[in-house]
Amino acid sequence: MWSKTDFPAAMKNLAPMVRNKAIQIGNALLEKSKLNIGIIIATAISKAKKWVGNNKLIFKNNNFKTGIKKNKI
Repeated sequence: MWSKTDFPAAMKNLAPMVRNKAIQIGNALLEKSKLNIGIIIATAISKAKKWVGNNKLIFKNNNFKTGIKKNKI
């Protein structure tokens, strides 16, 4: 299992949001799949980039930098 502090070197230079999603996807694949570790890492990164890209507008509109929706005053 990977964590925010212990993850594959291939994820080192990813944006934090992409890396966190890649870790989440990678862990799910590790549990449920018998794929080669290299394939799991590549798949997790690819899917995470796509997921973040598809949700970028939502994050921007909700100020999702910290994961907490900020209320406007």
